[in-house]
Amino acid sequence: MNTDDFLWWAKFREVKRPYLENDEYRMIAEIHARVKGHPVDYPCKCNPKRIQNMIDDLNLEYDKL
Repeated sequence: MNTDDFLWWAKFREVKRPYLENDEYRMIAEIHARVKGHPVDYPCKCNPKRIQNMIDDLNLEYDKL
């Protein structure tokens, strides 16, 4: 996770609401791809479990730093 991603993730974690904005959705997918080393994949928004898994993965990476 680079410095820009780290700072963005720190701000994202402060937000407490039950939904994602479109820009947040895109950033989660893009950061996840960079951190996990795979092509960017934008999961269907109808599949919140997949998006939540990405968030959980990124939280683990964030907590390691």
